[in-house]
Amino acid sequence: MRTAYYISLFFFLHGFILPAQVVLQTSNDTAQKKTTVKVSVLNPHGKKPVAYDGHSMPADSVQQALKINPANFLRGEFSLYYEYRLARKFSVEAAAGVTYIDYIYELTQNNGRFIFNSGANSAKFYSGVAGRFQFRWYPSKYETAITGYYIAPEISYRSYKMDYLMNTGLILEPHRINRKYTDLRLQFGHQDADPYDPFFWEWYLSAGVRHFNEDFVTRAGLDAEFTHEDYWGPIIGGGIKLGFNL
Repeated sequence: MRTAYYISLFFFLHGFILPAQVVLQTSNDTAQKKTTVKVSVLNPHGKKPVAYDGHSMPADSVQQALKINPANFLRGEFSLYYEYRLARKFSVEAAAGVTYIDYIYELTQNNGRFIFNSGANSAKFYSGVAGRFQFRWYPSKYETAITGYYIAPEISYRSYKMDYLMNTGLILEPHRINRKYTDLRLQFGHQDADPYDPFFWEWYLSAGVRHFNEDFVTRAGLDAEFTHEDYWGPIIGGGIKLGFNL
């Protein structure tokens, strides 16, 4: 009796349970925006997988993103970065913004005299402009831009403006102090952009040359002296950005 019961149960499961099994198959091409999902039903008649016509899933790559570099705020630069994927291994990144007081420069080069104490009354700061452009190559065959390690040549420009107010005894005579930097760099970095997470981080290191076009003011009052320098010099840098997927 028990043997007959097990035999009946076996044929019941074979004819009822197995036809209801579902197999999901997804495409491995992460460079595509959509991923095809196929469904197949295992039954005695041998159905083949057919395309699933429901909602498609997003691909495992990010095509465009916005970023900020919080460390640049200390340099008086307030820029917004935008990156766009051109192809599976290539993208472009551009940034635009304004500049104001470069606190790092003022503390290290001018000893903070134009932003603290009585020397702050002898300076008036104005806004400048900032811009950057990169062409990025993502060499990994396992990742799709804009995720993974990258190498990128970059050109950038920043300008800062300040008036030094010389007290002549009768009026405060303004003298414009300009600083302009043009950089040519090669940058190496990595970012973990993921379509399933709206935020991601990027770190980078860079090296190159900078064109310095600077005005300086030394001493104070009627004894103030103004000089100008124009030259090229090597630079290295690095930083961290916070990104947001679009």
